[in-house]
Amino acid sequence: MQSRPFSIAVRYKYDSTLANPSETSLLRTKQLGTEALFTWLPHPGTAIYVGYNDDLQNLDRSLCNRLPNGSCDPKNTTPPRAESFLNDGRQIFIKASYLFRF
Repeated sequence: MQSRPFSIAVRYKYDSTLANPSETSLLRTKQLGTEALFTWLPHPGTAIYVGYNDDLQNLDRSLCNRLPNGSCDPKNTTPPRAESFLNDGRQIFIKASYLFRF
């Protein structure tokens, strides 16, 4: 039986909450993610994976939830939202597995 030794997978995901403020207290949120995985199977029982993950959200860390005096409210844990995306996570990884036969 013959198999393909190389494979590539790319996934994009988009998630949003488009809430109507007059009907709910939910915040409008947007999130965009990218995942890529390269797999090499040189022989049965051995695999090498190289992958990449990226996550964007409509967060703005420079903003904060302001009090009437203009200072940031430390008790409000609701993250401030913005129109543009902020990269809040990026990861590159390599994984290898080998089957020892006894």
